Amino acid sequence: MKIRHFALDADGQFRKFRRRRVRELLAGARVAPGYELRLATAVCDDDLVPTGVFLVRVPLTDGALTPGDLLALRAFARPDCVTPAEAVRHHLSGWPSDLIRQLAVALDVPAADIEGTLDVGGPVFIAAVTGESVGRVMRDGGRRG
Repeated sequence: MKIRHFALDADGQFRKFRRRRVRELLAGARVAPGYELRLATAVCDDDLVPTGVFLVRVPLTDGALTPGDLLALRAFARPDCVTPAEAVRHHLSGWPSDLIRQLAVALDVPAADIEGTLDVGGPVFIAAVTGESVGRVMRDGGRRG
């Protein structure tokens, strides 16, 4: 399995977001301007065809994931804090109307390969919630958040 990350920029376009930057994000380093990072993570087979594409809105303070931001993100994994429907609604809101087309272009696959795999959460979300690395989450088979 291969993993690829894309972040939505200020113009509403996806840009590659390197694995190193994901590690830095989870470690609390400043990785992006603003108060939120909209991150799409594609889990792909060995031919780079996505088997899962996951969306997550990561709260930031001055471009970094602070302990307070991490608590807010973790709340979306707790049904005693928000309902699963509220969590999905939150993480799916605010994306561009051409989300599927942009992801298909970024991943160089037909849009149909994206539509059936789109979900909320994924390995970055699980890593943030559990404190594990994205690599460890992938090795342990935790693809859904």
